[in-house]
Order: sequence, then structure tokens, then C-alpha cells
Amino acid sequence: MADVNYYSVVESTHDVQNPTSEEKLRLVADYLEVSPGDRVLDVGSGRGWWNVELAARGADVTGLEINEDFAAAAVQRAEQAGAAVRTVVGPAAEFEPEAGAYDVVTCIGASFALDGYRPALGWMCGAVRDGGRIAIGEVHLDDGEPDEEVPSLVELVHIAEEHGVDVTGLVSASVDDWDRYESGRWANAHRWARDNPDHAQRQEILAQARANQSAYLTRTRGLLGWSILVGVVGGPNR
Repeated sequence: MADVNYYSVVESTHDVQNPTSEEKLRLVADYLEVSPGDRVLDVGSGRGWWNVELAARGADVTGLEINEDFAAAAVQRAEQAGAAVRTVVGPAAEFEPEAGAYDVVTCIGASFALDGYRPALGWMCGAVRDGGRIAIGEVHLDDGEPDEEVPSLVELVHIAEEHGVDVTGLVSASVDDWDRYESGRWANAHRWARDNPDHAQRQEILAQARANQSAYLTRTRGLLGWSILVGVVGGPNR
């Protein structure tokens, strides 16, 4: 019986793998001014919905994804859509983009793949051309109070500015977005456990799902925010 990855189970039906929506992501693409011929690099491309959306706007997209199940789903999605998307499987930190080679670089909820928000911004700014655009999705405190571990939204903006980014757009998650995202995870864990009663990891997957559900309901819901910052790197205003 093959081992399974927890996230491959709980996000097996998620097209949008963050607490946001297709409508909001299309707004992010509008803010990025993605145009035909743009070279786009996406970190943590997941199951590929975002990459196909960008390719539908005429961009040539490269997605980086470490989860083999997600990468396979992304490849299938791109093939079915006839989209100009290349999926690179492996750690994003091991991918070495040519400096300034991309018009747009995005990292929607995957800064952990580059060792956190600050390092991710530095990496992204190095990969994008002068005057290019970036979008990065990150968690933050929703009430603005200072915290040693989780920054406020204002702090996220200031850190971006320190990296030479002019923030030009913002799209934030609502509680409804969070509830929809988390509910999908709970339902997928329940469905997988129901359909795999004899799997060796059944109790492990269920225990992790229940722990994450409890953490969301007691410590995250209504307290933790999540936003996508869009900005221009360098250019005439810098």
C-alpha cells in the first residue's frame, strides 16, 4: 500500500490552494498586467490553476512545484487547456533563474519554499527584470498588533519596499475565503479516510486533519489574515 502525502490528500480537489478565490486571483492577474509574450515564473504552482490562468492571457509560464502529485495534476491541466506552461518538479530553492529573465514572478502562499517571506522577496526580485512585476501571498496578523513570529500587513508592505518594490495592488482573504479553503480540506480528509478504511496511514491522516481543524477554529479563524501583495520592482520610480 503506497504512502500518501497529507497535503496531497487534503487538497486533492482544490483548484485554488490558498484562502482566496478564482475571482480574486483574476484580479491579481489584472494588477500584474499580464500580457501576451510575458515570461512568468511561479513558485509553488500546486495543481496548476493559476499557471493556466496566466497562460490564457498569453504568457509563457514556468511553474515550480515540489509535490509530485500536484505537479502531475498541473501538467494534466495545462495539456487539457493547451496552455503554454512548463512545470519543473523539485525544490524551488534549487532552481536557478537567470537574473532579470522574467517579466512577472509570483509566489502565492509558498514563501516557505524559499525559506520565508524576506528571502523569497530577494529571490523573486533577482529573477524579475527591472520594472517587472511580482505578486506574493503571505499570512499576517489581522489586527495589526506586533508579534515576533507573524508580521502585520503593514510590516509585509514595508519589507517589500525595503527590497525595492513599489506595492501597487492588494488582495486580501475574507473569513469566508478561509472557511471555504479549510472546509475543503476537512471534507477531503474525511472522504479519503472513508474510501481507504484499511490504509496504514488512515489514523495518521485523520489525526493531523483534526489537529489542523482545531488549530484553525481556536487560533486562526478571524485572527490570522492572508493577503497577496502586487508590486513593481525597480523602474522609473525607484
